[in-house]
Amino acid sequence: MKLLNVLITGVCLLATTSSVAQDSATDRDLSPAIIGGQQASPNQLPFFARLIIHTMGSRQFFNICGGSIINDRFILTAAHCVEDSVFTDGWTKDDLNVLVDNPTMDNVSVDEFIDVKSITLHPNYDASRLWLNDIAILELSKPITANVQSITLPQDFGDYSNRSVYQIFGLGQTSTEDTGGPNYLRWAEVQPLTDSECSALVNGYNAEESLCANGFEDRDYTGVCRGDSGGPLTYKDDNGNYQQIGVVSYGSTVCENPSFPSVFSELLHYTSWIEAQTSAGQKTEYDETSDNNDSSSLKSGNGGGGSIGAGMLLFSVCVGWWRRRRQQ
Repeated sequence: MKLLNVLITGVCLLATTSSVAQDSATDRDLSPAIIGGQQASPNQLPFFARLIIHTMGSRQFFNICGGSIINDRFILTAAHCVEDSVFTDGWTKDDLNVLVDNPTMDNVSVDEFIDVKSITLHPNYDASRLWLNDIAILELSKPITANVQSITLPQDFGDYSNRSVYQIFGLGQTSTEDTGGPNYLRWAEVQPLTDSECSALVNGYNAEESLCANGFEDRDYTGVCRGDSGGPLTYKDDNGNYQQIGVVSYGSTVCENPSFPSVFSELLHYTSWIEAQTSAGQKTEYDETSDNNDSSSLKSGNGGGGSIGAGMLLFSVCVGWWRRRRQQ
């Protein structure tokens, strides 16, 4: 099944009381948005970051996208997560925050939020061409002091070209029908596809700047879904360490659709640009022995709610609800 025409349709707000748009035979949606997989352990992913919309003085906030920690002052994410069209309905860029070192949706304090000082989209980002060059850098207003880990940027295609398993991470929907998302950060394994396989499934797929992956045929389906945009695509090196090679860009709104792969911006093409934008920061090193690693106080569960204090719902936002029309 090929993607034929894609139109940006805006921002999709997901909450425990909202409904998910249904597909029809003539009108299907694309959404950059983890399906399958499992809950991450508390200290498994110290490089993961979350993009938060929070208006000053409000107790309500919105989890909009994933990201990864480049160093103590900069976060890597998808450009479509932070382009101008996201900041509508009263939201401004001043409402954008970053949250690190907290994999839960249930126990979040506004004191953990770090303000974003500036947003830099890749200069060649083009949403009209299947989100070409879909990466962005967030500069933080203050250094990260939590016990976290900087990602390692790819330097050579040979480091991962022969890997048979990649990993994805996120707090997005766990199924097409899921309207609330998980209460805890999840991860899953996916299978890399060749450029020719990706091009056959996605019309307009750009093999020069993209990677794509799909679930394994002999396993329960895994893939990205709404809310996972901006998160990392990784492989495990020979020492068992995660190495980031991509950023979640887009996928099918029918999240369990094996005919449409998850698509990622391939970081190898952007390493020099990222390093130039983030040179002012200092690399962070995760300390496995630190007392700060105890996450036993974090609530976890299977529902879609969360809180800043008792009784306050945490909503999840899917950034960029994309629509395509089947050629008649």
